[in-house]
This record gives sequence, structure tokens and C-alpha cells, in this order.
Amino acid sequence: MQAVRIARRLGPTVPIAMLVVAATAVPSYAHDTTQKPPPSTSSHASGDSKNGTLTAGAGAVSVTYPSGSPGGNSHPLTSVDVHWTPPPCWIGPIADPVTFKKNVLDGVKATNVPGQANYALEAMDQYKKHYDSNYTWDGSGKGYKDFNIDQQGKGMFWGPVENPDAPNSLDKFACNSTIPFFVPNGQRPPAGTPNVITSEMLSKIAYAHTQVPGVTIKTNPVNTQTVNLPTWVRLDEKYTPVKVRASVDLGGGQQIWAETTASPTSVHIDPGTSDATVYPASGDCPIAGDGTVGADYNGNPKADPPCGVTYLRSTQATGPFDLDVTATWSVSWTGSDGGGAALPDGRIQQPRQVTVQEIQSINR
Repeated sequence: MQAVRIARRLGPTVPIAMLVVAATAVPSYAHDTTQKPPPSTSSHASGDSKNGTLTAGAGAVSVTYPSGSPGGNSHPLTSVDVHWTPPPCWIGPIADPVTFKKNVLDGVKATNVPGQANYALEAMDQYKKHYDSNYTWDGSGKGYKDFNIDQQGKGMFWGPVENPDAPNSLDKFACNSTIPFFVPNGQRPPAGTPNVITSEMLSKIAYAHTQVPGVTIKTNPVNTQTVNLPTWVRLDEKYTPVKVRASVDLGGGQQIWAETTASPTSVHIDPGTSDATVYPASGDCPIAGDGTVGADYNGNPKADPPCGVTYLRSTQATGPFDLDVTATWSVSWTGSDGGGAALPDGRIQQPRQVTVQEIQSINR
């Protein structure tokens, strides 16, 4: 517990499990990317849907909208697969050598406080020596000299990144068995390195950041509806494909990227009661070529709305009905490595309560 409390004060790239291991056993390491003690804190990312970045030091995951930005009333897609989640973590670029050195030295300083356990101080000293004095824990493999400062501008340190958009669970620490290692610009980590960021993982990150138009229901009549009188329904938004790209800069003009495309496939109307007739009978309102759904009342009292409902009883005894419109989007992706596939459909729902009155006659 003391080691955990210590590690929580450390900065990015400093390994928590290293402190734990140092108190119990001398670990054995083959090389920089496997069989290492889990880092204590990955280079924590911060999600920001507005500016479209997951900040991870020098190697930010950039999220952009190549086309179809939803603008104002937009909402994140909810996967129809309740078990679907974006990657909880990954190994990616976290810092250039100068920044990495500062982070590690800040972590060492944060550990060196009165009352600190000797094993924690020793662990942090060994960690620092790995990067500034070629230290390796079992005498094999390779360390670094002065944090590869002479390679500034020629590459970045890669390490664990926790995904701020993933559900809070221990899975976020699944990448922490890899301590940071240096990768030259434009290159990938050695084959076999676990959890390295891929275009498929980026496709899931892009999906998690995909925002599409909402479901703003407009009715005619505008307020109270009337038994046996059609309610015309339309949506304020236009439904057109939305593309989202997530990318990681590898330096040297190289990128890993994935682009998702969310396309509207259906808009389903649910009147909130079985005592109603929907239009069309399937409840699936057509999406016009320009992305519009539904229409305002056309003035013809005998016409059926292209999207709407006729309530057959009032809400006097039950209270308002939940008029619910659900938009479903199909999602697929392509990536820089030539890969691509379908992702789970996404949905948007925004119910609206309606009151239905019962009268003998009505004039529009």
C-alpha cells in the first residue's frame, strides 16, 4: 500500500509496479519491450471532443471530421452491442527525449521525500539509470544514455497510454507491463511488442468520438395532439454520412490512421402506446436524399404523413405518451494499413412527451 501511495504522486512514465516489485524480488528483463514491471502511471490522455485530441505527450491521437461534422445539436453514437468498448489502453508515442527526461526526473524528485521507503527510492534510481546510464536489471539487454537526448527530433519514446473514453476498469492497466522505449521517426516498435497502437484500434477510438445529428422531434399540431387526427412528424436535423479520422503521428512524415464512416440507415418512430397507428406502417420513416426526415403538414386533411402517428385514445387517464424516434447508423472503417471492416451499428434516441386530447371536431 505504501508503494501505491508513493506512485500516485509520480508524474507520467513512472512505473508503479516497479516500486512494488523492488520490495519483493529482483526482476529479470529480456529487453525493453517485454517482461518489464508495469508502469505506475501511463502517459495519461485527456479526451476532448471539441478540439479532437487525446493528448499523450508528443504523440497525440488526433481526431478530426473529414466530412459531415454534425455541428450544434450532435450526440455520440451509442453502440447497439452493449459489450462493445473502445480500447482501454495502448502503446504509442508519449514524449520526445527532452520531455521524457523531464518527466522521469520529476518523478524521481517526487519520490525523494522524507519518510520514503528505501525500496521505492532504489526502484526509482534504477529506473532513472535505465535511461541515463545504460542500466539493465539483469545485466543483459540495453539501456539508454542521457535519455537519448542526442536523438531529439529523430524519434520519440513510446509507452502506455490510458484511454480516457474507455469504461473505468482494471483493463486500463492492461498495457502497463511495458515500460517506455525509444522508436526512431517513421518506424514501429519491434515485432512482438504487446498492445502497440494499430489502425484497427484507431478505428475504435474514432468510433468512440463519432458524433452525429440528434433527434429533435417537431410535430404538427405543435403542442397538444388530438385523437384520430394524424400527427405529422419531422426532424430538425439532416441525416448524411459522417466521417471521423483518428491518427497518430510517427514522425518523419509517417502516420497510422483509421477513418470511420457512419451512415444513417433507418429512423424508427414509436408512438409510446399500442393504441396508435404509425406512418408508414413499418414505423420506419424514409430518409430523403437531402437527409431530411418527415415533413410539415401539407394542408390536405385526407393525406397521411410520410412520418407520423394517429393516436386512438387520449392521455387523460394515463398521462403523456413518450413519442420516441430512434435513428440507427451503420459504421465501417478503413485504415492506413489497408485494413477495414464493419463496426457495430450506433443509435441515437430522444423521446418527447406528447399530450393527446379527445374532442368532437377540430379545425386546422
